[in-house]
Amino acid sequence: MKNDQKIWEDSRNGDKAALSRIYFEHFHSMYQYGIKFNGDAEFIKDCIQEVFFRLIRSGSKLGPTDNIRFYLFRALKNEIFKESERKRKLESAMDASHEFRLSFLAEEQSIETEVELQKENALVQALGTLSPRQREIIYLKYECEMNYRQICEIMDLKSDSARKLVFRAVQSLKEIIEEKSVVLFLFSLFRKNVF
Repeated sequence: MKNDQKIWEDSRNGDKAALSRIYFEHFHSMYQYGIKFNGDAEFIKDCIQEVFFRLIRSGSKLGPTDNIRFYLFRALKNEIFKESERKRKLESAMDASHEFRLSFLAEEQSIETEVELQKENALVQALGTLSPRQREIIYLKYECEMNYRQICEIMDLKSDSARKLVFRAVQSLKEIIEEKSVVLFLFSLFRKNVF
């Protein structure tokens, strides 16, 4: 992305307006990504702040990038894991889990029928059956619209492994949802007193 390259270069060269723009354009998506690893909102905000402090401190030492969001996601994931590890060492009684949690919330629209609610629950349940890595890759691929090269770098995967992981995750979701759809169809017939 040509615009990303220019803004990034300006930021590397000390342009505070460029850094501010990067922060305000990417904070929300970084937060949404980070909260999937750790539900502590303040912890995630602190990790995001640390990523930006590192950007400021590194300045011109930073390498070039043509995709700022990708760069920031990777930096945030590393920061979350590093800080979680540090916290775990300091608080040995605390269980710091790195499980990627993914849930889809209804987009401020009311669900009109009980069958629609059941379909949403089926999707949430289906997502819950996926492994944490499958949930993360589905999120990056479909929610964040990242390409396989970017996903491979963030998740430390090879290209063919990433493609297989996405394929298997989608297949699992499809099978579970198809099973649930048959049950939902029968449920709707029962509700209409067809039986």
